[in-house]
Amino acid sequence: MTSFALSLGSGLIAFGPLIALFSSVVYTKAQLVIVVTSSAFFFLMSSVVASFFWWIFYHIGLRGPMSGIIPGIISQFAFRCWFVSVYHRVEKAIQLSLQQQEAQDSAATTTPPQHQNQQRTSSESGNEAVTTTEDETRQPAGTNTNNWTEVAKLRLELNDAACGLAAGVGFGGMHAVLMYGTLLASEMTNNVGVLYQDSCPGMPSLAVSAIYALCFSILDIFFMLFTFFGMRRRLIFHRGEGPPPHLLVENRPGAWLGNTREGGNMALLSVLVVHTIASVFTTADYFKAGCMVSLPASCVIVIAVAYWFWAGIALIYMPPTSISTSETTAINPSAHYNSHND
Repeated sequence: MTSFALSLGSGLIAFGPLIALFSSVVYTKAQLVIVVTSSAFFFLMSSVVASFFWWIFYHIGLRGPMSGIIPGIISQFAFRCWFVSVYHRVEKAIQLSLQQQEAQDSAATTTPPQHQNQQRTSSESGNEAVTTTEDETRQPAGTNTNNWTEVAKLRLELNDAACGLAAGVGFGGMHAVLMYGTLLASEMTNNVGVLYQDSCPGMPSLAVSAIYALCFSILDIFFMLFTFFGMRRRLIFHRGEGPPPHLLVENRPGAWLGNTREGGNMALLSVLVVHTIASVFTTADYFKAGCMVSLPASCVIVIAVAYWFWAGIALIYMPPTSISTSETTAINPSAHYNSHND
């Protein structure tokens, strides 16, 4: 029977970083929790599609590892892009509702000339009318301040960085559960012994699979961040169009891909290429002691992807509209609010 220490340690390796990110970043914001659950559901749908194509390949005689790897990569890529496109539609609807709320708050604080004349007329009739009118005009102002605070918080929570991270946690978390959760549960309940495989005779399969689950869950987070970057640039930039000159940062670490539509396409292509390379390296486990190649390669790929994210899009990750909005809000919140009222 597998020892409790081995099961606990392997489980923490596989799920520990995801649990930490979820509890510290995602769980505190209700909107991000919705993003996590939605992205996890999209991963489940991609798994169903990939399984369907694997079933077809299996029955026509294509039973090698690539018959499962290729459908999995393509379906996960397609469903990531689909998820981000759905997120953009929801984001647009939320922005329209926020603009309507701001417009209503602006109308509430602006006193029409006819209402001012009515106040003057009522003031002539007695002091009580003046007191009542002043109280009525003060109340919307406080309400407007509270409404603006809620709007500002929602704007800060719904951005590509936070939602990309939350979506990656959901996508990678469900990936880790399907990849490793069943093995962990079966090993904790069996009374036979610790499972070893020829691909890694010196390490329990529980530990090997935990490392794979950790690496691919981290890759899923970066893949989702790259997908948010690429889909956003394809949305806001037409072919050959770039950002305004004062927001253009190129030819330096952190912006090598470029803040353009082509840079977004390169980010999406990077997801496909890196996912394919990482998956192909895992096929080394079909050979004896193949984990000597696959495990170090998976860790190196995670480090390389993290560096590619930092060098390629770290400085230009937030879209120009979000950058200008956040800068204006940080400098003068009332200026951002008044800019929508002009």
